[in-house]
Amino acid sequence: MMIGALALALPMEALAQKAEGGLVPIHIREQTRRNLPLVPAGSLSVDNFITRCTACGLCISKCPENVLRPSTSLASLLQPTMSFERGWCRPECTLCSEVCPTGAITRVTPEQKTAIRIGHAVWMKDFCLPYSEGTDCGNCARHCPGAAIKMVRAGDLEFTGKGPADPMIRVPLIDENRCIGCGACEHYCPSEPMAAIYIEGHPRQNEH
Repeated sequence: MMIGALALALPMEALAQKAEGGLVPIHIREQTRRNLPLVPAGSLSVDNFITRCTACGLCISKCPENVLRPSTSLASLLQPTMSFERGWCRPECTLCSEVCPTGAITRVTPEQKTAIRIGHAVWMKDFCLPYSEGTDCGNCARHCPGAAIKMVRAGDLEFTGKGPADPMIRVPLIDENRCIGCGACEHYCPSEPMAAIYIEGHPRQNEH
């Protein structure tokens, strides 16, 4: 009975991994806690999105990367919220803006979407593998579609507190002016139990 209850509590993708892999251990990443919610490109602002969204679920059902999911916050219960444990918001995808019936997400083209900044990446150095374990990584920089992240020598940065033992180890440097908040860096970060880089939301969506 207890085993059945635990199985029901696991996400479906975790159960599939267990079934396919047999004894492969399951890793479920902690969901990032953001100061401001992330809303899809075309929402104009967090206030506009929350005010106009009726929680119909159309955008959630159409999101091919499973980035959109129902919010559990009392302030925006069941309205879509963005999270990158399962995927990231690809710049060429505009499906959520095409199906929204209320104007909570206004229609955008892929070209417009690549210029809209819904948030910016934030690096948490204490969780970053090059910083905490002295190992090379660079996943965030490799997968960033806007080249907003580059790897630089730790010795070239000014750290507060203890830095990597090897000043030649490379750590991420974020250009906030290039970052649009797509979440690729957060999704592909191998750090556990939470990503060492995450997307913080913007109250209003601004363009480059």
